[in-house]
Amino acid sequence: MPSIEIEGASRLDRLRAAVAENPQSARAHARLGTALLQVDSIRNGEQELRHAVELDPGCVEAWVNLGGALLHRWDFQGCVEANRRAAECDPSSVQAHYNQGLGHLYLSQPEQMLACFLRVLEIEPRHASATYHAAVALLALGRVEQALVAMTRARALGHSPDPDFLKALQ
Repeated sequence: MPSIEIEGASRLDRLRAAVAENPQSARAHARLGTALLQVDSIRNGEQELRHAVELDPGCVEAWVNLGGALLHRWDFQGCVEANRRAAECDPSSVQAHYNQGLGHLYLSQPEQMLACFLRVLEIEPRHASATYHAAVALLALGRVEQALVAMTRARALGHSPDPDFLKALQ
């Protein structure tokens, strides 16, 4: 285990050095912020990611990862907004649309949630988890038959649905 911690620390040291060498690099801040999130330093990671998008509002990676940090902190509206910004920068970003959909899920906004997951499926038609979440949104909207079709497809794609959701479909 110590070697993993040392590897992680040296990686963070390298990323911090890259930021120090080029403090105006949004990419350097985004990489450091993402790495900090991975070692459970959510606040510090969020700060670096916010700095990255201040430097470059078009930095998709930073917006997506900031949205993930906000989702982790239960700031669902912030998650939606960050991922909306990422999707504006790169309309083909599966992760931006997916994470935005998760934010809408937790905000109990099934119409917006469905739109996000359908966009994911336009980009990546075999995305099992997006298919499942589309089924969840469809059920919330009272579109039971369509939810059943989507759930069947999600299972065929390899998604293991939540047992409570399956009960709700019955």
